[in-house]
Amino acid sequence: MKKNQLISAFIILTALAVSPMATLAQTADTLTIKKPSRVRIITGDSIQKIKVYGREGEPDFRYESRIQMVDSNYVSETVINRNLGFSIGRKSNRHHNVIASHAGVGFCVPAGKSFSGPSAVGSSWELFWTIAQWERFTPSYKNCLAWGVGINWRNYRTDGRSHFVKQTDGTITEQTYPEGYEPEFSRIKVFSLCVPLSWGHRVSKNFSFSLGPVINFNTYASIKSRYHDAEGKKHKDIYKHIHQKPVTVDLMGTLRVKSLPFSIYGKYSPMDMLSDTYGSGVNFQSVSFGVYF
Repeated sequence: MKKNQLISAFIILTALAVSPMATLAQTADTLTIKKPSRVRIITGDSIQKIKVYGREGEPDFRYESRIQMVDSNYVSETVINRNLGFSIGRKSNRHHNVIASHAGVGFCVPAGKSFSGPSAVGSSWELFWTIAQWERFTPSYKNCLAWGVGINWRNYRTDGRSHFVKQTDGTITEQTYPEGYEPEFSRIKVFSLCVPLSWGHRVSKNFSFSLGPVINFNTYASIKSRYHDAEGKKHKDIYKHIHQKPVTVDLMGTLRVKSLPFSIYGKYSPMDMLSDTYGSGVNFQSVSFGVYF
């Protein structure tokens, strides 16, 4: 390929970059990239590079093509790097910084519990949303340091013959329903503002993981019980201000396989969820697991 042909190719590709829907075509194969966020074309005496950043629905998509002149022949190299997920950011010579948003849904298990009622794992759930997470990648994309802010709901439910009760002195106790009463459920709910911190590592092209603490500022907690009496009349008891610990820390890990559209997460808090200042007869630690997007 002669120099004037390289110039012609440069003009054509520049026109494609200006268009809101860019199409990159090759003689043997055709690659269509819709709505790229940025296109760079670098042309020298013996090399031409084409770099495309982002495409419709995938802001982390990257495409790179390089043609290098060697005597009268040329060497062609193409690289496609696709990362799933929502993110915005910029790349420097040393690091790649993005702002991402993540969500998770899973099941809760009260660990080390001091109450005797059976835990309803299938009905005890956790829902959290990391509204914004700052992620800092190394140039190789093998490691990532991240921190964010988000919200979290956790619901711990029991379906046994006992239910949670808040006494007048603030103590949380476990009581058995009177004879003839039929329980539906009794649960403790905790709402938190959370700050996740993590270190992520890409083991291979198809597998990665992350580890780190999640700091929870537990701003609200309540008890709710449903049951009906011998005459079939339904009852609902709600207790607020149940003296949850204001701050707890979870240890969180995620595992990701590239072929799956989600990650698997697990969290464990070695701290009790309720304050022992009031001598509560009910207390527990938190374990949860589920899917992470």
